[in-house]
Amino acid sequence: MAVPDISLFNTLAFGLDGTTSSLQQVEQNIATGKQVNQPSDNPLAYASSQVLGAQESAVSNDILLAQQVQAQLSTASNALSSVTNSINSALSIATQGSDASINTTEMATLGTQVQSILQQVLGAANSQYGGSHLFAGNQVQSAPYDINGNYSGDNGSNFVTFSDGTKVQTNLDGSAIFGTSTTGLIGTLTALASALSSGNKTAVAAALPQLQANLASIGAANGSLGISLQSVSTVLNNATNQSTSLQASISNLVDTDVPQAAAQEQQVLLQQQALISLGSSLGKLPLINILA
Repeated sequence: MAVPDISLFNTLAFGLDGTTSSLQQVEQNIATGKQVNQPSDNPLAYASSQVLGAQESAVSNDILLAQQVQAQLSTASNALSSVTNSINSALSIATQGSDASINTTEMATLGTQVQSILQQVLGAANSQYGGSHLFAGNQVQSAPYDINGNYSGDNGSNFVTFSDGTKVQTNLDGSAIFGTSTTGLIGTLTALASALSSGNKTAVAAALPQLQANLASIGAANGSLGISLQSVSTVLNNATNQSTSLQASISNLVDTDVPQAAAQEQQVLLQQQALISLGSSLGKLPLINILA
């Protein structure tokens, strides 16, 4: 019976162990999609990926927060846009109601229409997003206006601050924008509805310049919201780009290059097969240097 040379056998066994270990590592990298799964795989790459991961987490939080704030402010802006349309309707009605040729019955009908417009404005002023009232100051859990236009909110302000330092106000003081039952737009509409119902053309005419001022006020408020929305949009775009860049950097550090790993797997398999073939031929060698 032929016996293989001991030193050659040991070398062969060591080589097989190495290729088996390499093959297991490559297969794990392909299966997990990661070439760095723990610090021992590549200490520098692992540490760098952890730092970048923390940065990416903060940026992802900015993205989620910006999306929420963007939706919240857009809801508020849409509410103000609807109020602008309501004021234009009220201006048209007030113009008709102040005309000398209109009678009191027709004025009363117009008064009913203004009353309807007032309720539309109050509905917009009670707008919510995510269960929070947008125009209630800090009193976001309850509607700021009742059906008569009385304001129960406050003038408190809340802000969100993003990781780049951008600060955006997320709640608004409804009384400063819409007024109350006796002030601002709500006060004007309340007085106009009353004047039309009572046939007071002088009071109806007096409402026209007030409505124009209210229109400008609502426009200014919506303009401020537009500036805030632009700031949030900039934050969102920058954070999205930064997140993409960070994810790419992390991927370059820890992810498996699958085509390269597959080629490496084939190379290791060929090496393993060659060693196995060599091992099978050792049994055919003559007895040499066994005890040397």
